[in-house]
Amino acid sequence: MLATLKTYARIAVQLARVGVVRKSQLQVEFWAQVIMDCLWYASHVAVFEVFFMHAPEIAGWDRAEFRVLIGFLFVSDAFMMVWLGQMWRFGRDLKDGKLDPFRVRPASTLFLYAFQQFSLEGCVNLAVSFSYLTYGIGIAIPNITLGGVLIALACVALSCWMRLVVMTLFSLFELYAIGSDATRFFHELFHSASDRPVDVFGARVRAFLIYIIPIGALTTVPAAIVLGHYTALETLATVAWLGVLGFAIFAAWGRAFRNYESAMG
Repeated sequence: MLATLKTYARIAVQLARVGVVRKSQLQVEFWAQVIMDCLWYASHVAVFEVFFMHAPEIAGWDRAEFRVLIGFLFVSDAFMMVWLGQMWRFGRDLKDGKLDPFRVRPASTLFLYAFQQFSLEGCVNLAVSFSYLTYGIGIAIPNITLGGVLIALACVALSCWMRLVVMTLFSLFELYAIGSDATRFFHELFHSASDRPVDVFGARVRAFLIYIIPIGALTTVPAAIVLGHYTALETLATVAWLGVLGFAIFAAWGRAFRNYESAMG
């Protein structure tokens, strides 16, 4: 297990090195991407700050708690920018037969494909988003303890993990429906549920968005854990299920890819 982790770490370092070299030659694109995403962050913050000028809470979440939720949205989105940008091109690469080389490379096909495009500008956005999350948690929990800090960091990891799980799930549909652009379709269909607490929905929809199509686990679940909305038992059960669900989705993706026939062959 340790040897496998070291192998994947070395691969990730090399992919990051290539990404840094590539982006260092495209400085205008670098700053344009950073500015665009910072404007995206600002628009989200502004919308909900205006909402809270007219209402004290939304679905039981007050202004300070909502900042924590939005912070997790920003962090998970920045993580996707840093490492998972190639997943946006999965449908086109699938149809064009560009996945064939990944069959014979010395690591997981999903890992090599999803993490191949490291984004240097995404690192800047990750720093900005993490700063906003830290600010939000500091306002919501002014006397946070060391244990609370460790829980918050674990929830950041959970949010990023679920971003990979969700993107893998959406691309899994693409493997069974080639040409459907399912990844983008499902992302657009469900993305709005990630920038608000799933508590705005009924119990059945809320459960669906956390335990089946876990878009709510990007933001609502980690924010709820940090803010103490979940009991310890609820936290353990939810995290355990999301872990099992993630590995099940990865395994299903691997089986589907083995049955995939290249457009070139």
